[in-house]
Amino acid sequence: MAAETLPSTATNTIVHVEIAAQDAGKLRAFYGGLFGWTFEAMPAMETYTTARLGAGDDAMGVAIYPRENEGPGVTNYVGVDSVEGHVAKVEALGGTIIHRFTVPAMGYGAVALDPEGNVIGLWQSDHTAKE
Repeated sequence: MAAETLPSTATNTIVHVEIAAQDAGKLRAFYGGLFGWTFEAMPAMETYTTARLGAGDDAMGVAIYPRENEGPGVTNYVGVDSVEGHVAKVEALGGTIIHRFTVPAMGYGAVALDPEGNVIGLWQSDHTAKE
């Protein structure tokens, strides 16, 4: 399986899920055994492992990564046409942006808190993305 590329056409649907782990190997074994998912390390991100659920550009991705703090255990990323546009909507609707990031050659993302403090991720695919 090739390294994951996040979906380019799915919008306003969940396109990627991240699961924080104290013991990433144990969680990979659990989800692999439970659902048959096969995880691979992302290039240049050896502790961030991903599995693709389905085929083609719209396949959803699942990632397991080391837990670094007491933050959320699971973050669902929703595909959007514009992260910047949705960042503005989050703020206008009473939410808070806690993190923005770029994944070179893959796209742009942001992590937000809704008005109740729940975590939601935003993802915009862009294979020309640069830091």
